[in-house]
Amino acid sequence: MDFNANSENITALLVASLAVVAMVFLMRKKYDSNLPLMFYVIALIFTNMTDKTVNPYLMFIGLAFAMLLRFEFMNTGFSKVVAILATASMGLIVYVFLVEVFGSGQAPF
Repeated sequence: MDFNANSENITALLVASLAVVAMVFLMRKKYDSNLPLMFYVIALIFTNMTDKTVNPYLMFIGLAFAMLLRFEFMNTGFSKVVAILATASMGLIVYVFLVEVFGSGQAPF
């Protein structure tokens, strides 16, 4: 476990902590929050400006699930499934960021 405390790694940890806060909001069933969308916007900007990479399919599918949660006409069962998938995609993105910061420096997938 190697940690280099440069500005890029600290920013990656801040983006990961924003994802954790957004996941807490989703677990508390606050689906009308804009925090998951804000996380994806910040994560997309961060990954485009640095060499930290996240699989684009993972990023855009998670963004689609977060945008789908904003619809209010879904029933509770379907919105719960979408929230679980959005939380799982954010969890995988947090895992990728933590592996890049504390691990070898390359994304696991």
